[in-house]
Amino acid sequence: MKQKLTIRRTVCSIVAALLAAAAVWLLCRWVGYDLQLRVGDTQTFAILNDDYSQVIDVTGEGLTQSMPVSAGQTVCGVRLDFSTQGTPRQSGMLMVDLYDSTGTLRGQAAGDYLNIFDNLFTAFAFDSTYTPAQDETMTLHIYSVAAWDGPLGLWASTGTVDGMPLLVGDTDAGATLALQMMTDNAAQWPTTLANQLAPVLAAAAFAAVLLFGLQTPLALTVAVVGLACGLAFVQVTPALVAPDEYFHLAAAYELASRIGGQTPADEDGNLLVRECDAPHFGTRSGEIGILAYKNQEMARRNEAGGPDELTVASEAKAGQGSSGYLAQALGVRLARSLGQNFYTMLRTGRIFNLISYLALAALAVALAPAGVRGLLACVALLPMPLELAASFSPDTPVLGTIFCYTALCLRLRSKKAVWWEKLLLVALGGLVGPAKAIYLPVVLLCFIIPVENLDGGRGAVKGPFGLRVQNGWYIQGAVLVLASCLWISANLSELAYAARDMNHTMLAVGGVALAVLLVLALWLYAVTRGDAKKRRAFRWGLAVVVVLAAAGSVYALTHMGGGLNPDQLLMVKPNGDSLYTFSLGYVFRNLPATAKLLLRSIPEQGAFWLQGMLGTTLGEPIVYRIDVSWLLGIGLVLALLAAALPAQGEQPPLGRRTAWGTVAILFGVAAALLVVVLNWTPINYQTLFGMQGRYWLPVLPLALLLCKRSRCVALRRDASRGAALAVTACTLLTLLQGFSLYASWQQVS
Repeated sequence: MKQKLTIRRTVCSIVAALLAAAAVWLLCRWVGYDLQLRVGDTQTFAILNDDYSQVIDVTGEGLTQSMPVSAGQTVCGVRLDFSTQGTPRQSGMLMVDLYDSTGTLRGQAAGDYLNIFDNLFTAFAFDSTYTPAQDETMTLHIYSVAAWDGPLGLWASTGTVDGMPLLVGDTDAGATLALQMMTDNAAQWPTTLANQLAPVLAAAAFAAVLLFGLQTPLALTVAVVGLACGLAFVQVTPALVAPDEYFHLAAAYELASRIGGQTPADEDGNLLVRECDAPHFGTRSGEIGILAYKNQEMARRNEAGGPDELTVASEAKAGQGSSGYLAQALGVRLARSLGQNFYTMLRTGRIFNLISYLALAALAVALAPAGVRGLLACVALLPMPLELAASFSPDTPVLGTIFCYTALCLRLRSKKAVWWEKLLLVALGGLVGPAKAIYLPVVLLCFIIPVENLDGGRGAVKGPFGLRVQNGWYIQGAVLVLASCLWISANLSELAYAARDMNHTMLAVGGVALAVLLVLALWLYAVTRGDAKKRRAFRWGLAVVVVLAAAGSVYALTHMGGGLNPDQLLMVKPNGDSLYTFSLGYVFRNLPATAKLLLRSIPEQGAFWLQGMLGTTLGEPIVYRIDVSWLLGIGLVLALLAAALPAQGEQPPLGRRTAWGTVAILFGVAAALLVVVLNWTPINYQTLFGMQGRYWLPVLPLALLLCKRSRCVALRRDASRGAALAVTACTLLTLLQGFSLYASWQQVS
């Protein structure tokens, strides 16, 4: 009976997966069809002659118009301004033929008279495009293939434009047609690109439903489904449009050069690149729209690569590479070694970054205790982390590392640590410190692990001041010290900049005093711990010292450093932004103004932060606001809540005191993030500048874990697998709508 049920489940799962894949395939085809109708006629034109002061009739022999074309300029068609003199044409066909300088036919276009209107430009797209290798003068032959009654003319200039004579039959008309050259057009590319996306999305839907039905490990689901969705993001996100991707590409490119033993920069600090890559390196986000999609895909297919020789200085600056770009740099290194072109190199670097993220995310899900795996899987499969992973963003190794560290700390709450888990805990904690400055408080998660789970059965040993110290405390201390030291080494300059208008000597003295007080408190605890009355007095004394120290610190910080004078407060840049941004000194001297800034920011930007965390705002939001339907955002929030709510009888993964400690960690991350964002915000701004929802992603699992302690709402059974499937469905729909919005951007604007 059990074998029959297993076979039935397998068959049903395969059928359901096939139906899901078919549905997604059909949805992709619909998106392609809809896009073809909406943006299939997208065209760009170059004006050759904008003077129209007379009408030249189209005779039986037709008109011949010369048209100069520059080398490398693609000719897709032309646009002509017609005059029917108020009499609409009933039937017939007008032809436009394109000939090169040797008289060879290079393209033909036909226009129905029914689509020709009086005093309006009409476009004629050639059946094939032509790009001359050198400057040449081409000719257009405009003629009718059927006789008609009444006049049909074209607007032209009075007088001939240089190099553009117009012939009526064999006679020079002494004029030049009002003419625009079509330099690009969408043609069938909306359908083509949607058809390319369909197999990847269908594979993601098939894998998600099949693995859900077969109840496979969630780590496998994250790896397989995440790979399929991530590869779709690689295709959907246009080149250099992911958050700050042009900057991250330059950093990864530099690191790839260093890995290859090459000199990455010239004497002026400009990044050296291959000759074939130089035109694509800049300091702004890439283009979007259907024509951008088309041109990037054609360049990926047809553009020549080149040898891995750094011969051209780009606009980008060197000195930005770090280990956070290792995976992307390895992809760039491989593509350059194979002589691939720029867009193939970009795609390879994206894929390497995606694989590194999925490896860490799958490891995190595998390490997590059973009650938390579904929650981590849902967060890992959100659109935002997958979009970041499918770009050059260095946030993905940070995400994966913090996910693994969080999962390991939760794992060791309920089991004794073996040797490799202890080493992994120290290594991951050390990596969290320098990964990104704002996530240092996450390192404190090691203290949610019961110290006896880290002891290894050795018991307590003699420590400072004669105290008996358990071995687990040394491991937790090693994590904290390693992370702190690496954090300071990586972020000391940024910390000094944040405190640029404060007295650094007083800050150093305060830090030393704090360290002395901690040592003194430890010594007093060792002295008083054996006497209940002394221990009570020690606690009351410690509380008084903490309150006085806090009050004194606030007073000192609010009166430390020089403030800005009235003239400095009025200094602004040409764009109207203040010359000065919020610093720690300015914040402490202006606490009410800072509080008002935050209170204004929450209602005005809160929804945007949520969208950025979930991934329902795609691309670089400061440049392009690609917002998908708010229904998808609601679906993602509900799915996350379903994975976070406890099942009946489930033991919460966090105790009460641990939950409060987790809240403190979240507040610590929020405070660090606020300091960083304030350093970007000019002092004359009314809301925060540069706050992105994706900065909350690494601590999102911690925030959702607090829901596991809910006593008001509980589910009958664990819904995390279904929630992961729902997140995947919303991610697929986000990809489809995002592709449609990217492609139709030029039409919307």
